[in-house]
Amino acid sequence: MKTIIRVIYLITLIITTSSCSVNENNDPQTECEFVNFKYYNNEQDFLGEMSKEYIVIASDTTNSDDLINSLIQSKDYLDQNYEYVINHLSHYKYKYIALKLNSEKNCIEITDILSDLKESNIVDYAHFAMQTDDCTNLIWEQIGEKCINSYSSEFYVKVFDENNLTDLNNTIQETNTILVHQNEFMPKWFTLRADKNSNGDALQMANFFYETNLFQHSEPDIIKIPVEF
Repeated sequence: MKTIIRVIYLITLIITTSSCSVNENNDPQTECEFVNFKYYNNEQDFLGEMSKEYIVIASDTTNSDDLINSLIQSKDYLDQNYEYVINHLSHYKYKYIALKLNSEKNCIEITDILSDLKESNIVDYAHFAMQTDDCTNLIWEQIGEKCINSYSSEFYVKVFDENNLTDLNNTIQETNTILVHQNEFMPKWFTLRADKNSNGDALQMANFFYETNLFQHSEPDIIKIPVEF
């Protein structure tokens, strides 16, 4: 009887061990954190396949370009020959940059890279990018030879009642997101922000707010960035 119990124990141990991948340092294997959809009309709207070549990072506008360049140059998983552009919009809190990886990476590798970049004090967020064949802006002007889609740090939430913001405030506190402002002309709409200290990036948080069923709508701010000119 003891032999049978021991065999069962060993089988259970083998199954448990094999089901949990480990890396060289004996740590649990990173999980892929890429999200390829947002919610639209109560359905999941596909945003595109993950880019294996590009990622997007952002840094507060108070940080100099030289400081950002130094960080990028210190990362050997980035293509050091790639001529990136540091984008700065007057109404946006961050400078954002599309960066090219030194080779194609899978989702777990990119998840690790984004995590490493977020360890830097000057990186406020680091996001996945999506493949796209469309390289035109909102008025159909060509903005580059090749583009990626990604998302900013902001997302937009529509409440049921602008006079009762209990659910909004509670969910903001729960997710460690930030209230940016209320829309002046559409008072049910609020702009929120997610950074590396939130419970997920802006796309993940936009989806989470929708999935609570506490709000009418929740939309990420999808952006298009040229990567070849």
